[in-house]
Amino acid sequence: MRYTTLLMDADDTIFDFPQCEYHALKNTLEYYDLAFSKEVYHKFSGINAKLWKKFEVNEITRSELRIQRFRELIEKCFDSFEKVEKLADTYVEKLSEQAILLDGAYEAVEELSKHYRIYIITNGLKPVQRGRFARTELTKFIQKLYISDEMNVQKPSKAFFDHVLNDIPEKDKSRILVVGDSLTSDMQGGKNAGLATCLYDPKNKTAMPHELCDYKITKLTDILKIDSEGSL
Repeated sequence: MRYTTLLMDADDTIFDFPQCEYHALKNTLEYYDLAFSKEVYHKFSGINAKLWKKFEVNEITRSELRIQRFRELIEKCFDSFEKVEKLADTYVEKLSEQAILLDGAYEAVEELSKHYRIYIITNGLKPVQRGRFARTELTKFIQKLYISDEMNVQKPSKAFFDHVLNDIPEKDKSRILVVGDSLTSDMQGGKNAGLATCLYDPKNKTAMPHELCDYKITKLTDILKIDSEGSL
């Protein structure tokens, strides 16, 4: 096999993040007697995605992100709400309880673990990611979780990947493959670190060839085809 080690993203690669986000927001707003609807969810999801992109390029801090997404949601969807910090804390708690996997993700990770050492690389918050993985049985297939919240540096920073590369046993970069759904976080981060990259694109949205992607797959188990066929 060409690769011995997979550095895999979590959200939208293993976890069904939109579903996790939807149920966490619903449970949070209902806890505070705030009206939840699909429209409110879509507003929040857009705000959240925008702020995470800013976080990736160091335009805002993690703590600012946690609060700002709810400040903006209140401004757009509700008359007023004074307990924004409590709302933010409750959302993190509720999100840590949502361990909804993408269809086939469990089976794929199980199969891949027979051929590769798998490490999770995520920009998620520590209580969220550790809480969610603890609610699955995936940890038996995974060597270690690398969470930006614990490392004080995030993808796509080279420093994030340098920390991971210094920690894992595989020292030959040509034997390591970065797998994830994000061009700006996973693929750019992998390239920053001089690693091969594989875009997980189940809806086939990104045209290839692409400067940030060595490979593109629509199913996680297609990683095995990359190793057997040399390209995909």
